[in-house]
Amino acid sequence: MSPGVYIAGSGKDAGKTTLCLGLSGVLNSIVPGGVSFFKPLGQKITVVDGESVGQDSWFISRALGLPAIQRDSTQLLASRGAAERFVTTGEPRGIHGAVKSAFRELSRNSGLVLVEGTGHPGVGSVFDLGNARVASLLGIPVILVLDGGIGSTIDSFCLCRALFKTHGVPILGVVINRVKPEKHDSIASVLGVWFAGAGVPVFGILPFEERIARPSITSIIRELGALPLFSAEGPVCSDDSGFLTAFDSSDEVLSRIGREGGRALLVSRSRLEVLDAVIVSALAGGPRPSAVVVCGGEPDQRRQAACAVSGIPLFHTATSLQGSAERLSGHVFKIEPDEGGKIASILGMVEKNVDFQRILDTLGGDGGTGGRVPEKGVLGFLKRLFRRG
Repeated sequence: MSPGVYIAGSGKDAGKTTLCLGLSGVLNSIVPGGVSFFKPLGQKITVVDGESVGQDSWFISRALGLPAIQRDSTQLLASRGAAERFVTTGEPRGIHGAVKSAFRELSRNSGLVLVEGTGHPGVGSVFDLGNARVASLLGIPVILVLDGGIGSTIDSFCLCRALFKTHGVPILGVVINRVKPEKHDSIASVLGVWFAGAGVPVFGILPFEERIARPSITSIIRELGALPLFSAEGPVCSDDSGFLTAFDSSDEVLSRIGREGGRALLVSRSRLEVLDAVIVSALAGGPRPSAVVVCGGEPDQRRQAACAVSGIPLFHTATSLQGSAERLSGHVFKIEPDEGGKIASILGMVEKNVDFQRILDTLGGDGGTGGRVPEKGVLGFLKRLFRRG
């Protein structure tokens, strides 16, 4: 078996981390020596125990309990000013050697290294660490994640393939992501014919699941910079809350809250009649949001007290309702390690829709499973995950 496989995307937020999460969850339980995760170029940084680390590397390792070597999991953190510094000074130096050394170390400690790329195949070229360049340095093939469609999907593939071909990197196969369930059969049929003609395996087609894409209330308030006025005891909602905006009448807002339970509500401070209606509904045992974010300033003390009595978590932000809604709608929310429901959904979705056996066969080995991927791999993995608790 190849010691590693490079997971690249046709563009930003194509679904690379989602696929890596699912692949790691299944393959870690069936590949002798387990799976390690490696992201050579990290654009998003988090601080763990006082040390800056790549956010995606930390997320995958923490979410799945992988035996990651943190110092090796991300070699270059592309913080603000890093590109200018590299072009003008050449710092950090020896990055190619560091990337190869880290990959070798991870390979020695696991049976397979999943290497996640950044953005589209050319991202990182300013550091001479574009996706195609890194895959070439490591001598590993690529699985390319493409957004679901037909014409745009094929166009993106051809553009990406040309860059990988320039660097002599083979494309092992593709995974099509975010396909609307009602279009699955037609898209699968057309793309199946086209990719078969191109000699490229389609390892899987992942459906778009709106619940997975919805942000948690924690993500919502962090993105808006909202401040708490009253927080209920315990968790305020599930990790797939999502949000509603109070642009309509009070009756319509309450109706939507009833239809789409568990959502947070964004309401303008100038629409206090909507806030009043929500409070009255909650006190009467009717529809209620999982939380309320008042946009444009704090509500008065009387309404704050009423929310406290009703048990509705209350937040506020100085940004207008329009601005807050635009900010959230234009943001792609990443899964976080404590969002166990979403992680379980992704593991199940990837296991159901990706042909792991074909991936292992194409890589050149069966992962020590006697030629077959065990059934219920994710279920067994999840039992171990939740036992770790």
